[in-house]
Amino acid sequence: ETRVARTSRMQLLFAFVVLWRVSVAATKPNILMFIMDDLGWNDTSYKGSDIPTPAIDKLAKDGIRLQQYYVQRLCSPTRAAILTGRYPYNLGLADGVIMVGRPYGLPLNQTTLANELKKGGYATHAVGKWHLGMCKWAYTPTYRGFDSFYGYYNGMEDYFDHNRTTEGTFSGIDFRNSTKPVTDKGGMYSTNLFTEEVERIINDHNSDKGPFFIYTAYQSVHYPLEAPKKYFDECETIPYKDRQTFCAMLRAADEGISNITMLLKDKGLLDDTIIIFTTDNGGQTAYGSSNWPLRGSKNTVFEGGVRGTAFVWGSKLPKLNYDNIQLIHASDWLPTIVEGIAGLELDEKKWALDGYNMWPSITTNNESPRKEILLNLDPPHHGFVGQAAIRVGDWKLIAGCPNCSFAPAHKGDKCPDGWVHLDQSIELPPYTPSLTWLFNITADPNERNNVADMYPEVVKQLKERIEFYNSTHISQLPPPFDPKCNPSNFGGVWTPWLD
Repeated sequence: ETRVARTSRMQLLFAFVVLWRVSVAATKPNILMFIMDDLGWNDTSYKGSDIPTPAIDKLAKDGIRLQQYYVQRLCSPTRAAILTGRYPYNLGLADGVIMVGRPYGLPLNQTTLANELKKGGYATHAVGKWHLGMCKWAYTPTYRGFDSFYGYYNGMEDYFDHNRTTEGTFSGIDFRNSTKPVTDKGGMYSTNLFTEEVERIINDHNSDKGPFFIYTAYQSVHYPLEAPKKYFDECETIPYKDRQTFCAMLRAADEGISNITMLLKDKGLLDDTIIIFTTDNGGQTAYGSSNWPLRGSKNTVFEGGVRGTAFVWGSKLPKLNYDNIQLIHASDWLPTIVEGIAGLELDEKKWALDGYNMWPSITTNNESPRKEILLNLDPPHHGFVGQAAIRVGDWKLIAGCPNCSFAPAHKGDKCPDGWVHLDQSIELPPYTPSLTWLFNITADPNERNNVADMYPEVVKQLKERIEFYNSTHISQLPPPFDPKCNPSNFGGVWTPWLD
């Protein structure tokens, strides 16, 4: 490509972005965000997976595929980053997920993505998984900027009876329609219920009153491995039992995405809607997911735990059907959606954002303003050596414990150091007592060569960046389990118990 041609191409793309901003100022687009739970790098067929995902494939192939997109190693931290534009470390949420019965959540002094969009005239709806706190009503979705909520507060539950059991005997239904308990959906598959709720919202929406933002956080494909029999038909050729069920679960979600996009088209809303698709963390390979050929799984800071499947679709975007290779993080969604897509303004002093407005980079593949990503920072505590990981340019440094082996319940196949094949066999690297890993992710995306000893200056520079973030010394330790949360105190329903 000649310099003149390249200049002309960039000028044309810039003109498209300007026109997009002008059109946004006139009519804000609807925003539909799909958040998949524990979806792995190798779980969609557009990436070569053995699982057919035709609806997801069509949107991805016609959209913008984010190839260097990062999430956190677990779900609560990623969801917090999406809704606040901040690193989980800065929220005190880097240590792990918000466990059932723990009296804390996304800090109440944080304004959310839903709050900002609502101020900008959007109708805001949350469907599916919350997992950002429920000890008080103030932590729940309809108190965090969402007009409506239809889903569950905790991190997991049964797909059919919607029951969550913890601490052996603490058991109850976790299902709400806004704040009202839903107790009449026993036997109905949650993925289908959540799809039907999104369809209801779209059918009832009055576009004359403004656009919508629908945060659709499917329960799929988090364990337990459960799916209706009808979804197994296209999964029978998969020889591994767990992956076969996982396949059926993902097929149900793919069908839901197909039904929702078809409804948008039938109602003449699809061309006025931006669709965002993302996982919350890497796949849990112990329950049928695959991150191959990436190393590790959910709950590790290897690429298999933090490199996320994601794409953006919109028929009016200036450039479509390409692989975006810019560095992007889950915390970028808030400024990208609010400023880039919705055309609203953010008070940077008020927000203290860690995320960037990536819309110009996403839509044109121009260079990202982001040069580094803090993948995790959980300082040493209670005998734990700590865990830190950062990506700076081509380099990625892991310091401390790279996985979740410090938690006895998660040792072994739930937290691999190596590469997990489709049959769930684990290819382990040679043992090393080192607590420092350095990888050139551009040259070695599967993290097979630890080059820390070869590049001590790079290790030093990246550790200095970690220490920069750690200078605030924010506690990441969650409070202990509170037995007062027992659903038996609230008619057998998980309910905010501190109000």
